[in-house]
Amino acid sequence: MLKTYLNEIKTLLQDAFPEILSALNPGASEERLDEIEARLGTVFPEDLRNLYRLHDGERADGPGLFFGLRFLTLDELISERGVWAGLEEDYGEEGEHYSVPAGWIKEQYINRGWLPISEDGGGNHLGVDTDPGDLGISGQIINFGRDEEVKYVVARRLSDLLQFIRDKVREEAYSIHRDDEYVHWTYDREGEVHFLDALRSMELPVLEPVAQNPENGHEFAALDEQWEKLLTKRGSTADALRKAKQLLFMRSGLTGVEPLRHCLEVRELVLSMNEIRDIEPLTGCKQLKVLYLGGNPIQDLKPLQSLPELQKLILTRTEVRDLSPLCVLPKLKELNVEHTQPDSLTPLQSIKSLRSLSVSSPDSGQIREIAALRSLTHLSISGFEVLRQQDMEPLGNLAKLLSLELENETLDNLDFLRSCGKLSLLKLKAVSVEDIHALAELTGLKELTLEMSPQIGRLESIADSPSLSRFTGSYQQFNILKDLAHRHVDFSSMIGEMTEEESGVWRQFLKDRRA
Repeated sequence: MLKTYLNEIKTLLQDAFPEILSALNPGASEERLDEIEARLGTVFPEDLRNLYRLHDGERADGPGLFFGLRFLTLDELISERGVWAGLEEDYGEEGEHYSVPAGWIKEQYINRGWLPISEDGGGNHLGVDTDPGDLGISGQIINFGRDEEVKYVVARRLSDLLQFIRDKVREEAYSIHRDDEYVHWTYDREGEVHFLDALRSMELPVLEPVAQNPENGHEFAALDEQWEKLLTKRGSTADALRKAKQLLFMRSGLTGVEPLRHCLEVRELVLSMNEIRDIEPLTGCKQLKVLYLGGNPIQDLKPLQSLPELQKLILTRTEVRDLSPLCVLPKLKELNVEHTQPDSLTPLQSIKSLRSLSVSSPDSGQIREIAALRSLTHLSISGFEVLRQQDMEPLGNLAKLLSLELENETLDNLDFLRSCGKLSLLKLKAVSVEDIHALAELTGLKELTLEMSPQIGRLESIADSPSLSRFTGSYQQFNILKDLAHRHVDFSSMIGEMTEEESGVWRQFLKDRRA
């Protein structure tokens, strides 16, 4: 059927838009397709092979088969995929990413199983997903790229996407744009609508949309005055609220969140710095992945037990004392309770998925509770209670720790970190340490940041580190280390003020390094 749909598209456009026909390249041979699959180490879904049998992409100046997104040649597919693969190690998990519907697409920035078949010229693609989420299917069509945090299942298969384009061409739901040097077309009749932007308001996947929110909107008929004013001020509507994937209501003066009960599709919700006490309406937000509740007088977390997709929870400056309701959340990875004083952190031991924790003012007992969270890879502790050096020793049990941030503490040494062999990033803010030499023994330490921390004893010992590659601190600290380091260390970031003379020394050092 894919061939039929593509031929119908070409027939329907041959008079109004002949440029799209002439831009398509001849098809690829079976031998060529086999070669590409071997180079990629994957097997193309049959729809994808069929498309490239018909046409090996389009010319570099083509108008874009996929409503302005240019159809990539096989060589370009390999090249683009190679670019993303090269970035995967450093940026594969970068940022917040959301699958719509939830569970269909792996929520990553980069995945080698995403084969780009089109591009918009700005680092964004439609692609074939050969490594779907638990609920997805191999061969589904998705959007991904530099600007695509929210990833949609555009179509269940490539032939569905071609059928959708055929249907829209029949309806003349497109616009053609011509100037002296460039011809392209876009989705819909309303001006230049980028197809990837249009996805946000479309019923997806095309042809077979998932009914994520079957309610008809009548529940918004009686919005209270506060919410009516808020939506009016934002130029939004109740229907847009109901369908939104990301909602940002920081410092909005909210006292209640009843309308959010019907936001079944929201993946990220920011409610920071309001006057919200009751979060029971959030039980309807079943697909919620990221939730910011900081700065609200919230006490009861039980409603969050209804959010199976929740992965990131920010509870800074709340009145929460009991964290035990969080124990049932199967995917919770990141929790921030800074400037919140829970009675105990012990309930967190039941959350096997927890990897990141941020806390304030722990006492010695809570330090021991933190040390029992053996799966942590990131830990941030600020505003210490009065602790003895030995109170810090249990933190050495966190053998999987990759990054650690400590703030407002005075320590004799950092010997307790010797057992944290995987520690890669350490940040000290307003911290004094009499003897820091233990860091030189951490073979995985790559980045060290000293912010507002001038009292660091034996700093010169860091120059012996076998792994340190980036140092950020004051000019005085840079000046101690710059000529001592036994390996290349990046000193390009500086914290604090410098005199004109000091700035000149630093800049000349960086210039000499580049030479």
